[in-house]
Parts: sequence; structure tokens; C-alpha cells
Amino acid sequence: MTALAVPAATGTPIRIRRQVTSVVIVVAISSLPLLRPAGPGNTGLADVGLVAAALITALWVSGRGHRLHFPYAWPTALTIGAGAVAAIGAGGNSLALVQDAFVFSWAIAVANLARDAQLLDVLVKAWAYSGVVWGGLMIIGVEAGLPWLSGTTARDGTRAALTLGDPNLAANYFLCALFVLRAAQRPRRRIPRLMCCAVIIVALGLTLSNGGLLALLVATQLGWIFGLARRRGFAPALLVGSVLAALTAAAVLTINFAALADKAQQSTPLLRDSIGRQGESSTSRLDLMHTEIHLWLTDNTLIGIGPQQTEHRLRQSDASYVKEAHNDYLAALERGLVGALAIVVLAGAVAVRCRRIAKPGALPPDYARAVPRPELLGALAVAIAGSAMLYETLHFRHVWALFGLIAALASATRSPGADR
Repeated sequence: MTALAVPAATGTPIRIRRQVTSVVIVVAISSLPLLRPAGPGNTGLADVGLVAAALITALWVSGRGHRLHFPYAWPTALTIGAGAVAAIGAGGNSLALVQDAFVFSWAIAVANLARDAQLLDVLVKAWAYSGVVWGGLMIIGVEAGLPWLSGTTARDGTRAALTLGDPNLAANYFLCALFVLRAAQRPRRRIPRLMCCAVIIVALGLTLSNGGLLALLVATQLGWIFGLARRRGFAPALLVGSVLAALTAAAVLTINFAALADKAQQSTPLLRDSIGRQGESSTSRLDLMHTEIHLWLTDNTLIGIGPQQTEHRLRQSDASYVKEAHNDYLAALERGLVGALAIVVLAGAVAVRCRRIAKPGALPPDYARAVPRPELLGALAVAIAGSAMLYETLHFRHVWALFGLIAALASATRSPGADR
């Protein structure tokens, strides 16, 4: 009787820890859109769940006797180090370094918790289903005319943002939720899954984010190509990719997007706040890019101008267009050559892991059941890399959750002895 009682006594705490950890994961993932109202340092209610996830990770890993993994440690260290040097040498915002460390800790939590197949399944289900729920709530808010729920403001017109505070950020959140849902194949039945996808796509469309819709188109096409490569091999995927690239190039060369934007400006509020913004947005971003590159080349090229100092320096130099960096690549230049190197290293680290998990049969059975289509995460990562040219995606909490998820799956592809 004593021998039989020992496993029960030891198993109960493990089950309790797993249940508590599962609850924290669900709360943290489900609360990602809760960024408004904002607190000091651009904090939000979502950060409560993220801090809880970081703490529970330490308890979970120590209780299971595992070694804590730190994926993306090198690019993060380069980013924070370069930012610190630039802040000391040229001035800057030290709060940006704290924010970098915070989102990195969140990715570490996801990467370590999701190494457990059961917790991985909990995480992707919570992400997929919460995205559908938040999308449905935003649709209700728009249709019922509830600004506190839809996130519409006088500044953004008819563009919805839910509780994320920015329509582009909301669009990127729904894009990630959509592709996590598709990668995890939740719900398992096709018709309910298509209905859930429709809800998220409608919510993304209500943000009227041109960048979000473009990223959706790119990720969808890449997902198709990557899936074809996984099932049929490289040659058919290359052929399809070449055809799609040719069609895209032909469309870009033949369609007069400026004329479409001008017509949209005179049309309904829906078109005016989406396509109608395209000409102005493109011009302003190009002006900012040229201005900041010139600023970087003439002022502290090696160490950078300091984190979040673009707007301040442009105002000091009486530039014709004054605004913050507004995309990840320009923001990296604020930290000098090392900062630029850091974002390249980060992109390479994510790309290597995406390639690893996309190989047929690479994931163990438990992980493959939780994420049957991991190649879609790679397509999503490429789309986010493109979106980084339009806004600072490395400030988005859900993007670092994606990086952590990819790292966890990549870790599962290695042999048991690799970690030791």
C-alpha cells in the first residue's frame, strides 16, 4: 500500500503545477490585446499576465528539473548593449532598454513553457480561440457603435483598434492569431475552423490597415508555397512562387495605385480611411526614411543617435518632416552599427528555426498534433519582417510570443541529448 501511495502523492503536485501553469498561459495569451487604458511606460493590463508567465516559468522549469533556455539571447544582448552605449554617448531613452528586456523575458517564458507538449497545446488553443473572441467583440463594437469596444477614435476615423490603441497594431495582432489558428488547425473540423478564420479576417479588415491587409496577402501566398514545398518538394513550390511573383510584378507595374488612392479620397469614409491614405502614408514614410538615413550618416554613425531619439534629433536639425523612427530597421539604426547587426542576427535566428520546424517529420508526434502545419508560422514570420518596414513590430508583445513559440518547436526537433 505504501508503494502504491508514493506515485499518487508525487503525481498530485505535478498535476497541480501543470494546471496552475496552464491557467497562467491562458490568461497571459488571452490578455495580449488589453493595452488600453495605458499605464506608465506604455504598460497595460496585458503586462500583468506576462509578468505572471515569467514567474511561473521559473517555478515550472525548476520544479521539472529542466535547464532554462534563452533563445535569441545574442541579438537581444546586442540590441540592449548597443542601445546602452548609444544612450550614454549620444543621449537616449533608457526606458527603451527596459522594454527590450521585458519583451525578451516574455519570449523566454513562451519558449520554455511550450517545450512541454501539453502546455504547447494549451498555448496555441488559447491563442487561436482568444483571437476569435476578441475579433467577435470588435465586430460587435463596430456594429453597435461602441467606441470603447471597437477602439475607434476621432483621430483614426472609422478605423477600429479594439483595446490595442492603434489600428496597425490591432491588424498585426489579428494576423498572428489567424496564422496560429491555422497552424494549430483549431478547431479540428474544417467548417468551424473556416468560420473562425472568417471572424478574424473581418476584424482585421475593420482596422482598415493597408499594411495589415498586405501582410495577410503575403503570408497567405507564402503559406501556400511553403505548404506545397513541405508536401511535394522544392521544385513545384519554386514554380508556383515564380508565377505568383510574376503576377505580382505585373500588377504593380500596370495598376495606377496613386489614381486609386485619389478616387478613394473622394469616396466613402471606409475607402478614404484605408486606400485613400496610401499615397500620403507612402510619401511620409519615404521622406522619413531618407531624412533619418541622412541623419544617421552625419551624426554618430558608429554608436547611433540613441534609442527613440529620431524625432528629437530631427526637430533639432529643423528637418522638413519630424516623426519617430516608425519602423524596426530605422529604429535599429538609432543604435548604430551594432544595433543594425542585432536585427540581422535576430532575423537569421528566427529564419533558421522556421526552416527547422518546417521540415517534414521534424516535430515529434505530440508536437505535430499540437501544431500540424508549422510552416505557416514561417510564412507569418516573413510577413512580419515585411511589416517591420512600416511600423515597429519588435515592440509588439504578440510578435515576441510568436518568436517564443517558434523557438519551442525548434527545440523539440532536437534529440533528447542535444539539450544536455
